[in-house]
Amino acid sequence: MRLANPIVLLLAMMCTVTSVIVTSCGNHSSSDSDGVPPHAAPSPEVNVESTFDKENGVVRLVSYNVGAFSKSSVSSIPSIAKMLLELNADAVCLNELDSCTTRTANVYQVKSLAESMGGWNYHFFSSMPYRGGGYGNGMVISPDFSTAGTAHLSIPKGNGKEPRSCAIMITDKFVFMATHLDHTSEQVRMEGVKIITDWAKENYGDSEVPVFVCGDMNCEPSDAPILKFKEDWALLSTTKNTFNVTNPVKCIDFIFALKNKAQYEVVGTDVPKEFKSGDVTQASDHFPIYVDVKLK
Repeated sequence: MRLANPIVLLLAMMCTVTSVIVTSCGNHSSSDSDGVPPHAAPSPEVNVESTFDKENGVVRLVSYNVGAFSKSSVSSIPSIAKMLLELNADAVCLNELDSCTTRTANVYQVKSLAESMGGWNYHFFSSMPYRGGGYGNGMVISPDFSTAGTAHLSIPKGNGKEPRSCAIMITDKFVFMATHLDHTSEQVRMEGVKIITDWAKENYGDSEVPVFVCGDMNCEPSDAPILKFKEDWALLSTTKNTFNVTNPVKCIDFIFALKNKAQYEVVGTDVPKEFKSGDVTQASDHFPIYVDVKLK
C-alpha cells in the first residue's frame, strides 16, 4: 500500500486550527520530550488472553469514552487496559482524558494506560485547562504500527458548554483521529464536523491512506451532525446502543472512514458488553465500540 506523501505528512504534523492549549503536562505523545520514544514506554510485560476472535490481517479500531477513568471509586486504568488487550484492539480512541489534574491525582492518564498495556504508542491533546492540568482526547495505538507524527485540531466553544478538540496520530498504515463533540449545542457539533472534515479532505482527500475518525459525538445516528459526517465519511460502526452502561438507550459513539481513494474492507463491528478481565459496567458510563477493517 502506498503511504502518504512526505509533504502531506509534514503539513499534517504542523496543522492546527487554533493555538495549542498548554497545560502542566503539555499535549504530549509517545514521541514528545517527556523521554518516552515511540514503541518504548517503560512498562512490565502484560499478558492478557484475548477472548475476542480477530481475522488475520485485521486492524481493530476502538472508540471508548473512558470518563477520566474515574466513574468508579478507584481508577479504572488497570481494568480498562486489560479489557482492551482482551478485546485484541489495535488503535483506541479515548474520550474524557485527564492530564495531570488534581481531580485524578495528577496522573498523565493516556501515558499510564499505554504503559499498562505494555508500552503502546500514545497521543493526547488538551481541549481546555482543567484543575491544574488539561482535559481532552487521545489515543493508544499498538507498537505493531510505526508512528509518523501527530497533529491536533481545536474546536471553539461557541455557544456550547466548553471547547472541544481532535487528537490525530499518523501511522505507517492509517491516520487515526479522536474527537468528542459538544453535548449542549448542535451548532457547535456541526462546526466540529466541518473542522474535522476540512482538515481530513485538505490533507488526505486525494490520498490512498485510510483516515478514521472516532469518538463520542453526543448525538444519535439520525441527527444532523451524523448525517453531515456521512456526506464525506463512511459510517463503519454498528448503531447498537453505547450509552449508558446501566440502561443503554442510545448510540452516540461512532467510527467513520474518510471517503478518499483508500482501499479497505469492513469485516466486523460490535459493542462488547462482557469481558473476563474486568466489569465494563464499572469502568465507564459508555460501552466501547469497535470496527474490524482489512487494509488493502
